[in-house]
Amino acid sequence: MRGGIGPISLRDTTDNPSVLTGAIDPMRSAAFTTLLVLTACGTTGRQDNEFVQPNELMGQEISRRVDEIRYQHRDVLVNNLLWLSQAGEQAIPALLDGLRHEDPKVRANCSWVLAEIGDRRVIPYLQPMTKDSTEAVRLEAARTLVVLGDLKQVPVLIEGLDSERPLVRFNCHEALKRATAREFEYDHLTDDRLARSHAVYRWRRWWAEQSNDPFFAASYAQTHGLRTDEAMDGGGGEQPAKPDGEMQPMPLTPTPTPQGDAGSGSPQRDGQ
Repeated sequence: MRGGIGPISLRDTTDNPSVLTGAIDPMRSAAFTTLLVLTACGTTGRQDNEFVQPNELMGQEISRRVDEIRYQHRDVLVNNLLWLSQAGEQAIPALLDGLRHEDPKVRANCSWVLAEIGDRRVIPYLQPMTKDSTEAVRLEAARTLVVLGDLKQVPVLIEGLDSERPLVRFNCHEALKRATAREFEYDHLTDDRLARSHAVYRWRRWWAEQSNDPFFAASYAQTHGLRTDEAMDGGGGEQPAKPDGEMQPMPLTPTPTPQGDAGSGSPQRDGQ
């Protein structure tokens, strides 16, 4: 290859005595070194270059705020999460790093902020989090993925509707509502277990039709001893179970429910 860097051919050895004698051509060596440096930078910076990068001062502030999530509670935590979500795309690299943080509270809340930012490019980074060692992180990752449009985690959230913890039921149902614009008269606070089971069955029946998996609903009805006709009669005029076209995520509400607190008023997730 003449006039550039390329494989050494017989013509190269004939025209370039340095190849035969073992001498190093300074120009060729410098060009090759530059190419190696550029290649290395392109490889290591590929993930960072996928998203808008903050300037140095903003980057330090974002990283500090992500790291301090583990020490924060109540309003301080809520305000920090809102600040990070409002920082937008430039906060995403630090939040993705936060998904690997040793503290599950940080991992879960970084997932929440990514849902608020709403950039679907983060979906591949969140998918492994559904296998996290901490249940709260797994559920938050599933919630975020569903909100962003990855509906494969819908069954996880529907199963969460039967949790013994009202907080888990609330968060799972909120994510399902946002992503599908459906409710099926589910009330996470009701003491009427039969009414709640009927609503969960309607959610399962809807998903069974979406995924062509009738066992998902039928097995639940059998386990809970439900009469399916009674369960479906309580639907209260919900939308048809089989929607037209592709389901799109609904816009997120601006009210965070941060992971790691147990406060009054709106439910707060705990990190246990």
